[in-house]
Parts: sequence; structure tokens; C-alpha cells
Amino acid sequence: MDRHKILRIVILLIFIILLSRAAYLQVIEGDYYYELSEGNRISVRPINAPRGRIYDRRGEIIVSNRLTYNLYLMQNEIPPETTTEEILTELSNLSNLSESRLLSNYHTAEVDTAVDPILLARHLSKEDMVIIAENRDLLPGLVVKESSLRDYIYPDQLVHTTGYIGEINEEELISFNEEGYNYRGGDFVGKSGLEKEYEFYLNGKRGAEQVEVNSRGEKIKTIGIKNPEAGNDLILNIDFSMQSAVEKLLQENYQELRNLAAEDEDRSVPTGISAVVMDIDSGAIISSTSLPDYNLNLFARGISNSDYQELINDPLRPMIDRNTMTAVPPGSIFKLVTGAAAMEELGVRANTSFYDSNGTFYIPNWSRPFRNWNPVGEGELDFVKAIARSNNIVFYELGYELYKDYNGEKLAGYARKFGLGSRTGIDLPSEKEGLVPDDSWKRSQLNQGWYPGDSVNLSIGQGSLLTTPVQIVSLISAVAAEGVAYKPQIVKEIKNSEGEIVKSFEPEINIDLRDEIGARVFEALKQGMYDVVNKSYGTASRHFNDFPLAAAGKTGTAQTGGANHAWFGGFAPYDNPQIAVVVFIENGGSSAYSVPIAREIMEYYFGFKNRKNYHDKVYYYNRESYQENN
Repeated sequence: MDRHKILRIVILLIFIILLSRAAYLQVIEGDYYYELSEGNRISVRPINAPRGRIYDRRGEIIVSNRLTYNLYLMQNEIPPETTTEEILTELSNLSNLSESRLLSNYHTAEVDTAVDPILLARHLSKEDMVIIAENRDLLPGLVVKESSLRDYIYPDQLVHTTGYIGEINEEELISFNEEGYNYRGGDFVGKSGLEKEYEFYLNGKRGAEQVEVNSRGEKIKTIGIKNPEAGNDLILNIDFSMQSAVEKLLQENYQELRNLAAEDEDRSVPTGISAVVMDIDSGAIISSTSLPDYNLNLFARGISNSDYQELINDPLRPMIDRNTMTAVPPGSIFKLVTGAAAMEELGVRANTSFYDSNGTFYIPNWSRPFRNWNPVGEGELDFVKAIARSNNIVFYELGYELYKDYNGEKLAGYARKFGLGSRTGIDLPSEKEGLVPDDSWKRSQLNQGWYPGDSVNLSIGQGSLLTTPVQIVSLISAVAAEGVAYKPQIVKEIKNSEGEIVKSFEPEINIDLRDEIGARVFEALKQGMYDVVNKSYGTASRHFNDFPLAAAGKTGTAQTGGANHAWFGGFAPYDNPQIAVVVFIENGGSSAYSVPIAREIMEYYFGFKNRKNYHDKVYYYNRESYQENN
């Protein structure tokens, strides 16, 4: 057999095989492939996962989700005889949905394949949903799917702590996906507060439904389902009933002080107020409030640009959490740090005697006077009484002595030992670290050396020193617990949708000075703080008259060159400290306005029912004769 004959046989065999396959496809499987050619196809439709919820320590739900519906475009379900633009124009003509918005969402969507859904619109109205359903034949490729809408049950409470969500931006999309998460354009993510801090726990994992659809986008059958996974829930250390009481108290006082300032041009106008309550034995944050704030539900559906601009341009800065994001001088609360440094480094004792002859202190060979808040000399007083009286002269002297021996480095070092100048690590984003100035900082920033006056100013919490309320509550806690302070912690534990614990946060020591500062130092500091609120000469005593248990605290009025900031930091009970409380009034004028607020916060916590009415403006706002300024 020659080669030509073999070649003809091979070609004939190939022809027979191809003809047989064609016959099989056209005759036996003809109907099936005819249906496919008419438009049947496989499509993958999204199933959205609900975001995790947020509960307080007693199980009260604070943030949840509501059912809503989103509109998606499935590109692979659009028949060849029409275009996406034509479908979206038709949809706009039939419904209340904006054509420009629909087209913008379509053209800006970033998808990897034609199978990926494109989010066109969120939170459809019932009317638009009915229109889409009734006109399915005119609107192929459009799919309505269930989704969840963030439900801030108390939208004007716990605002800065909870935080808000918003549409993911390009930077976040790239960053999150590089970390191994599966985000898409159009997803909502945490933008502030706990929503941002715990985004990867709160965000659920979307599912998908694989379906067979015809050319009109009608579902024929489900081929398979990948169920979504709900986000994890946050269980907070916050006591929401306590939180609500503190917020109401601060709102009343803040508004009253602003009203009084509007009537009297000599009064400073407070621009903000905050308070934080921390469990001394664990660092658990029981309450955290910052005013002014905003309505969280503005962000649940996606805030309008005009509303957002109004918030960020508000001169009162309602978007700022003053407990963690505002750093200002603490005033005389810092005297606790100066006192600790003086007792350890200079040999000062609780009964060491000082003398204030005329309320004025001069650095040797300097002509500038440093004055006490009380312009009249207070005579002889020991170290503990100097704390109770918040006597500047004594602490000027201590600051100067520390400068002579250590050129200011020791005082700055003690400030850092107490956690100032660095973030506390509280589980909230954007916490400021504050500033503890020293020689190296001053040389690098101001091209100047460190002078005696810098140490004297620093000794009473003035100058370039910057602290946040959450740093000060840690400082107060460290003194109360005689050298130990725990990291401030808002979230207690994280649970999955079945209630199983995913992560639990145990108390973590942030500050431990037990090997560096002696017990006698803390005993003296605590005794001074006790006298502040319990002795007749204490700077906060008039506001703690008849208080049912022994408390302790320290006032602080920080000068800024304009209106003074008002501070009070305290703890209770004195003999067995449980909570530390800090109240801060931005541009509040005097600590005299922060003290009664702190007292009432303590009353709420310890459950005293028959409380004296501390909202009498004549009692604690109209006090021309009261000159306490520290």
C-alpha cells in the first residue's frame, strides 16, 4: 500500500469522526445547545453579609442592622441586542433613580471579570423595587438583592466611641486587599471609632448564589450557594446606662455654660467638653463622652457632601473625640508628676515645709515673676497641703530645683514614666500622643536651649506640655493604684454570630512604677488628693460637701493665652480605689466648673439615689468671689 492511499484513508477517517460528532451535537443534543444559543447562561449573584453588632457590657444592643435592598448589574446577563447604557436610561425613565448616578456607578466600577456584579444603587425604595420587578423584560441584567443598613439605635449617643461607616476609598481598597481581605468598590467600611478600629472583625464575608438564567435575566434554577458569614459582634466594657447619664449631665452643663457666656462677655465660651470613666483594676472604659457630636445615622446610608462639609467646617469641631484626639496642657494636675519627681530625686517628704510669702516666685537673676493663682501669700504649708491648695509657688520652687540638678531632664523623664508623651493604646483610631517637651525637642523645633523658666512652667503643667484626657485618666489611675495603670480598653470581647468568643481582652499593664517610685511617694500624693476634696482648704472641697464616701482628686486650670481649659481628675473610693474620672472643658475658664460634674458622675456610678441638685447655677456658676484657678 503506497503512502498516498494511506493518506486518503486517514483523511477519510477524520472526516467520518467530524461528521459523526456534528450529527451527535445537532441531532441528539440539538435541543440542549439550541437553548444555550438562545440565551441560557450561568451567573453568580452576590449575597451580602450583615455587619457585626455592638453591645454594651450588660448585653444591651447599641448598633445593629436593618434589612435593605441594593441594585446590581450582571454584565454577563445582558443580551447582545442591547447595551448597558440603554438599559440604565430605561431604568431611569421608569423609576426615581438618577441616570447620571447610575451611569457613573457603572463606568467607575472596578471589576475583574464580566461575571462580577456591579453595584448601581443602595437602599432601593419600595416603589423602585416594584418598578424593576414589573419591567423585568425591559431591564435585563438588573438584579435586586437583600443587604443590610447600619442601624445606630441611639444615633446621638456614644457617637465618637462607636464611630461611623462610609464607602471604601481607593487607598483603603488597595490596602485592605493587600492584607488578604476581599473588598470591592462600593463596600461600606468603618471610618472612625470602633467601626474603624475593628473593621476586619465587624465586616462579614459575602456569599454568592450560582444560578442559571435565560436571555431575559430570569432565574431558571439555582446551581449552588455559598452562604455568607455575618461579621463578629463587639461586647463593650461600656455601661450604657452610665454612659447615657454622663452624656445628659455633660450636655446640660455644656449648654448652661455657653448660655451664661452669651449673657456675660467676661466669661469664656466653652467649645467642647468631655469625660472618661475607667475601672482602675482593669483599665476597662466604663464611659467615654465628648461633646459636641453629631448624628450617626447621617452616615448609615452615605452622607451627602453638603452635610459632610457642614460637619467638618463647624468651628466647634463635632467630629473630634476630645478624650483621645485633643492634646492640651493639663495645668495643675501635672503637679502630681512634679511631686513624684521631687520626692524621689530631691528628698522631699510629705511634711517638708515651704513658705509662700507673697504669691510670687522669682528665678535667681531673672526679673520676670511667676505668680500663684491666689495673689495673696499663703504662708507656711507642707508638701501635702501644697497639693491640696494647688500652690504654684511650692511647685515653681521644686521645678527650679529639679532644673538646677538635672537641667529639666528628670521632670520630663517622670512625665514619660506616667505615660505622658505617648499613646495609651486605647482601642480607638487617631489617638494623639501629646508632647513632653525637653531640651532636645526644644532645640530641634525652636532652635533654642532649655532654660530654668521652661522647667518652672512645666512644673505646673504649662508651657509646651500637651496631654489628652485619656492620658490623664491613666495618670490618675496610676497614682490611685500606687504605681500601676492598665491600658484603657473599650472592647471586652469579640463573639461570632453563634455567640462563641473569637477574642477576649485581658487587662494589660501599661504603667508599672512600683520598682521606681516608693510607696511613701504615692501615699503623700494620694493624701494631697484626698485633702483637695475633703479639707476645707482644698480647691475642690466646696463641691464635695456631704459626699457619701471618701473621694480624692486634683483640679487643673490650663492657661492657653486665651480662654483657660478646665480640668478635674479624681478617683473613688479613697481607701479602695475602683474608678478614675476625668472631666475636661475646652476653653472652660476654670476647674471650678469641672469639679461638680465629676462629683455627679461618681454619684451615678456608686448608685446614690438622693442626689443634691448640682445644676443650681447660683451655686456653682455665679461665683465672683471664688478665685480658684488651679
